[in-house]
Amino acid sequence: MLLLRVIKAAQGLGFTLDEVTELVDAGSHAHRRRTHLADHARAKLVQVRAKIAALQQIEATLEETIEAGCDDLTVCALKENCPIPFQTITLADDV
Repeated sequence: MLLLRVIKAAQGLGFTLDEVTELVDAGSHAHRRRTHLADHARAKLVQVRAKIAALQQIEATLEETIEAGCDDLTVCALKENCPIPFQTITLADDV
């Protein structure tokens, strides 16, 4: 039961099942531990902060879209002041 709680708690922090398996395995074999929870937590924190930054950018763009009165995606895409980054999306897809 404790292992299940540990797994669920780690998943709740954003760790994948593979990452949780690695952490649990490393913890149960302390004599051959190569990675520490703190190292994994630091790496996960970097990922979480990147996701937060991306979500904040999405939030800002959605707010700008609402403020600009964009009612039709196709019409909005043709406007110079359209806040939706069609140009960036197209360039990213072409790479």
